[in-house]
Amino acid sequence: MAKLVKSGKIRLHNGKVEPDEALKAIQAQAEPSTVLRKSPSQAGSVPVAPNDSRQAVDFVTARTMREAFRAKMAKMEYEKETGKLTDASKVREDAYRAGRMVRDALLGIPDRQADVLAAETDPRKVRQLLMDELEAILSELSGP
Repeated sequence: MAKLVKSGKIRLHNGKVEPDEALKAIQAQAEPSTVLRKSPSQAGSVPVAPNDSRQAVDFVTARTMREAFRAKMAKMEYEKETGKLTDASKVREDAYRAGRMVRDALLGIPDRQADVLAAETDPRKVRQLLMDELEAILSELSGP
């Protein structure tokens, strides 16, 4: 405890050590694997990797972390195989391709309908021709 006082981890109050503060400082400096050696009634929960870079991760903690990682990877692989999970870059690529198809089909309307619409004088007939063309494009794009 003298080292902790000298290093400033435990402060003296009127020349005396505060018990609660000292206990917290000692626990912060303790080896993480000591939690695993305690009986289940003494241990609070499963230890996590220490966030203090000065403390080493012991074998049991590292093994637990590795097994948790392997379980997550196995779950991801299972979800990928069952179709619940897919590659984000493939989704982006497919969405881009679909967007381009819609864009190209819609931009082709003026070339296909310009002469027909120019000859038509009835606004309702023009509207119906445009609607028919749009419906044909959309049904073609929604098909397999």
